[in-house]
Amino acid sequence: MNMGSIIREKRKALGLTLQAVGDAFGITRSAVASWERGDTRPDQDRLPALARLLKTSTAYLLTGEKQHDRAGFYVPFVAAMAAAEDVDLPNPTEDEFSMVPQLDVSAACGDGKFVDHVVVKGGLAFKRSSLRDFGVPEHAARIIYASGGSMSPNIQDGCVVLLNTADRAPKEGKVYAICTPDGGLVLKRLIWDYHPSMGAQTWIMRSDNPDKIAHPDKILPPDDRTMIVGRAVWNDNRL
Repeated sequence: MNMGSIIREKRKALGLTLQAVGDAFGITRSAVASWERGDTRPDQDRLPALARLLKTSTAYLLTGEKQHDRAGFYVPFVAAMAAAEDVDLPNPTEDEFSMVPQLDVSAACGDGKFVDHVVVKGGLAFKRSSLRDFGVPEHAARIIYASGGSMSPNIQDGCVVLLNTADRAPKEGKVYAICTPDGGLVLKRLIWDYHPSMGAQTWIMRSDNPDKIAHPDKILPPDDRTMIVGRAVWNDNRL
């Protein structure tokens, strides 16, 4: 049994909702659902607390084995390591996962200039096979947390968004993280269309939210301080 299946099984057995688990860690219910599907996995430093919440052991989350293996022998090494929260835990599937850094959105876009090395501690573990499926090179993968409702219903406030920072050339209808001179880092869908203020075809930043009074179309600023950071490729669903 993999970690996602274990989390789902234990959560349901305890009558916990996805939201309840998310609230315990300050993350969204969709992030917990992503753990359970196996698309991502919890940060290693969260595993002891997650095990306590689910009334199980860190060793069981990691290996799917209880105190005794299938042959009936005690596994002291795994159990001892699981009990030591301040010790690096064994990661039997580390070859399957890549830790994707999380961008510090507030620091990443000073004056519209993207600072790629500004990240918060840690990140989110993604399956390497998923990154390949999304066409995202590991070195170019970054995550951010969406803020606000401008891209609702497709990207909800607080959702994890996976970016491919190697894919910065505008493509019709795709969603990009964009540093703008006045808006900081924004997630917008790029549309090639006529705009009356330009009197010509141009790239337009469009919100998915149907309320166009609150979220009007804007021209992608033709400014050297504007920079496409990367294409958004996933936020619980492929974008």
